[in-house]
Amino acid sequence: MKNLLSLITIALICCTSNLFAQVRLNGDIKAIGNSSLIIQYYEGSVKKDTTLKITNGKFIWAAPVTESQKITIIFPGRAIYIFVDPGEMSIKGTRDSVDHLLVSGSKTNDEAVAYAQKIKPLVEEDKLLSAQYGKVSGDEELKREERSIAIANQKRAMANNYVSSHRESAFSLNLVTESCRLGSYESVLKMYDLLDTKIKSTPEGKRIAERLAVLKHSAIGEKVKDFTLNDQDGKPVTIAAFKGKYVLIDFWASWCYPCREEIPNLIRNYNAYKDQNFTILSISLDEHQDKWLNAVAAHKMAWTQLIDLKAWEGELVTHYGIKGIPSTLLIDPNGNIIAKDLRGIALSNKLKELFKKSSNG
Repeated sequence: MKNLLSLITIALICCTSNLFAQVRLNGDIKAIGNSSLIIQYYEGSVKKDTTLKITNGKFIWAAPVTESQKITIIFPGRAIYIFVDPGEMSIKGTRDSVDHLLVSGSKTNDEAVAYAQKIKPLVEEDKLLSAQYGKVSGDEELKREERSIAIANQKRAMANNYVSSHRESAFSLNLVTESCRLGSYESVLKMYDLLDTKIKSTPEGKRIAERLAVLKHSAIGEKVKDFTLNDQDGKPVTIAAFKGKYVLIDFWASWCYPCREEIPNLIRNYNAYKDQNFTILSISLDEHQDKWLNAVAAHKMAWTQLIDLKAWEGELVTHYGIKGIPSTLLIDPNGNIIAKDLRGIALSNKLKELFKKSSNG
């Protein structure tokens, strides 16, 4: 009889666990009326999209989400991100301020809100600095860039410290996920290694491990991948043709404003070091060749220009896991990667250091 009671107790616990191994989000958004929204999330390793009706501002979303995660809610004309935990949750507010909706029932979302408040001063300052991009020059631009780099380093250090002290947190896991998008292999691996083994084994933890395997292709010391692409005249050019030179491989596109803003800096550095065994190799991700050719002509870039008309589906972009441009790889005369994603003052300083060493050596 005692054994039977134990089995019944275990069964009840399992049933209760299964009952709450889902998220149920109750929404109440004023002034939105009758409409619809889209929620993007993961069920285990499978990415899902679901569309829900909003009736008089109210909706209910229930899904078999067994682990805390960041989801996207796409309201008419606006998308927001929140963290959900398995169990009962609610989200309330008004359509006019969806950035400030009140989320309850999620410890992970509470963590995210607290962390956002902690780094808010840095985020606000960074926004101001970004707004000055292209509007100042000379010493002012130098100071702006230096401060922007310092802020990025400070934010990275804060993220590392948070993960280190919250090794089992789903929010910590998401901080690593966010760093995966544009971070270097070295910086992402450092943060990932701070996580607890258990949370690394979650579907999101496994996705990070897969991303790290891709990022390793651009790790310092790795050999650059062999490739052949066409230049402006339709002639094939291979990376092997540049063996024996320092080469900055620059991924860009004519439609990319930051890419085109960086071109004057590339021109300055090219002219400064082109006689010291250095060159630039630009690879456009344009899907329309005429737009690429017009941009090349407008900027009068003297170095080799190539295009990959497969753009984001191209072999190199896929191999290196490039998620945003401008993006660069700096390789040495032996084809080894020695730096990644240098631009602005960071690029100038690296080349200055590199060729100072070369001249002294």
